[in-house]
Amino acid sequence: MPASRTSAHRLLVALIALAVAAPASAIPAFARKYGTSCLTCHTVYPKLTPFGEAFRRNGYRFPGVDGDYVKQETVALGQEANKKTFPKTAWPATLPISAPISIGANGQSFWYPDKNTSVSRNNAGTHLNLDDLVKEGHLWTGASLDDSFTLWAEVTLASDGVSVEHAQLLVGDLLGPKHAVNLVVGRGFPTVTSFGAHSSYLGDSLLTVAPVTSIYGLSGDPFSLVDNYDGFELNGVLAGSFDWSAGVTAGKNSFSGGTHFNAENAYAHAGYKLGGMRLDGEGSQGPKDSMKPWAEDAVTVDLFAFHSREYFDDPGAPGTPTGDTALTLGGAVRGQFGSTELDVGVYTQRHDRATATLDKVTADVEYAELSQVLFPWMVPAVRVERIGLRPTGGTNVSDVHVMPGIAFLVRPNVKAVLVANLEFANGFPVGSSGLASWDGGNADWGNLVATPKDPTAAASTKLKEFESVALFLAWAM
Repeated sequence: MPASRTSAHRLLVALIALAVAAPASAIPAFARKYGTSCLTCHTVYPKLTPFGEAFRRNGYRFPGVDGDYVKQETVALGQEANKKTFPKTAWPATLPISAPISIGANGQSFWYPDKNTSVSRNNAGTHLNLDDLVKEGHLWTGASLDDSFTLWAEVTLASDGVSVEHAQLLVGDLLGPKHAVNLVVGRGFPTVTSFGAHSSYLGDSLLTVAPVTSIYGLSGDPFSLVDNYDGFELNGVLAGSFDWSAGVTAGKNSFSGGTHFNAENAYAHAGYKLGGMRLDGEGSQGPKDSMKPWAEDAVTVDLFAFHSREYFDDPGAPGTPTGDTALTLGGAVRGQFGSTELDVGVYTQRHDRATATLDKVTADVEYAELSQVLFPWMVPAVRVERIGLRPTGGTNVSDVHVMPGIAFLVRPNVKAVLVANLEFANGFPVGSSGLASWDGGNADWGNLVATPKDPTAAASTKLKEFESVALFLAWAM
């Protein structure tokens, strides 16, 4: 099968596996710790306010002296005087008097208005899908041991098993000015922009992901920019306006013949914010309107680079390891004008061995999301995403996904998102499966093989569809 057709045929399967509802970045356990509302840090969670972003950057600790804001009783692990006798005594710490645990769940349902669209045709003309109304359960824990150390973890329970999605130790203020150099150790998302990975109202991640080696059928666990990786990261904020990060991760390995060690992934990011609250939340400047903590006038610019390496079976010799090396270069801009926000991003990803014939592929990705906080509990938004694939010696293909929708807070810790999915595809060869499908609004592309509704009709390389209306539900407590 030609490389371009293989990529088209595999795209739905590859990306549906990545479409999960966004986990919370700051959890109810933190609200209990500080005796404050979830709306201190969030709008429609997991979307963060400027203060919430500063809290996240500070290792899930308040700006200033974190201990001054703690309302929950704690148990002392050693005496404060032990700091003066260190290293002859252990450095003291604290634990919350109750277990710092939060629980939550999320799910989704889809309505396909036209049974002749791609997904509906491939599922016997289904109009309504409730199979994932309850999709995942979550167990979160987060606790600060002192003003520098924080523990943070997330366990997800789903029909395919239990996974530890996050488990991190965050250490603040290693050296230099406050917030300048911090350390993160464990499993989590690489920091490639100034904002939380899940700061989209309508999609799973702010950055649209392109798992190229899965699209071409090489890897069942592909590299993407937004995923959980084991590794080390240094990051920090300088002068309140400049933030940076650099790290190494274990990468991805779906080689079936056994362990093949991989620690060849490295990334770096730099961002600059003009206006609004400081990136570290320090100082006296808060929101312009205390009734609108999400609102500010600011522009933030980010640049990032990611060198990745992943291993999988050689398609011509199963059981023999081979791999793909990719270089990602990109940037993003967030403009906030009161309660209106516009996020725009673009990156290019060059793979050296990503097709069934181990040829080069370039993926071009763009996204934009415009949102308006009408009320603290209602945010209309529209998101546009595009992925283009350019394989060496193959046909270029692209797919555009348009998502108008509204995010609601039923209560501060209960959310619902209603979103429509429209799709415009170009350049896809004839095949046996349907056109790309973006069900779920989280980069759920379909099999990028355009087939006519009438098998006797001529196939088209262009197709547009009103794919679905999706409802997402989630709660945390």
